[in-house]
Amino acid sequence: MGIFRPGLPVGHLINFTPTDPIMTNGQSFHWIAEEAKAQQTPEGKLRFTNNPLTSPNTQLIAAALTSGFKLVEPGGFRDTVEQTENGPLRRVEWFIDGATRGIFKSPDEDIEFPEFRRRFESEDWCLANPDHPISFLRWAFRAHGDLRDRIRTLKPAALVRRGNRQVTLPADLPEDKRQKLLSYLK
Repeated sequence: MGIFRPGLPVGHLINFTPTDPIMTNGQSFHWIAEEAKAQQTPEGKLRFTNNPLTSPNTQLIAAALTSGFKLVEPGGFRDTVEQTENGPLRRVEWFIDGATRGIFKSPDEDIEFPEFRRRFESEDWCLANPDHPISFLRWAFRAHGDLRDRIRTLKPAALVRRGNRQVTLPADLPEDKRQKLLSYLK
């Protein structure tokens, strides 16, 4: 997924189904989610307003990862479409590891734009000053671009519920594995 901030581990984007803010292994997490019903375009296609490529939540997650927070591993990201009685519902969810913290050290300084630009454009300067706000900005923009690049390669998964049970079915899941997951709903 690329660098978010040198020296800090990076989470992975794979599917995860939470039941509450404490996972079965005892790990706590913070949940950021967006839901949207499908809207029909004049061409008859379904369109959702909560595209993770343009969502402010993706920017929030990029900033959090840059600041030292981590995604839950495995499964810090889930993008699903569920068929409900009111039509398709898309849910985009992020899961931040509740045990991680942001790391901030802020210098008290006053600089002019040319110096700001020099520092921002210099990867060497940012690597030498990883806790400086200018470095955070540079890594956050890079993280946001990396997240968007990764999200572009993903397709929403189908979310199927029966009673209190649910399964997430990735779009490219082989039929035998799909049937096995669906059998858990019986």
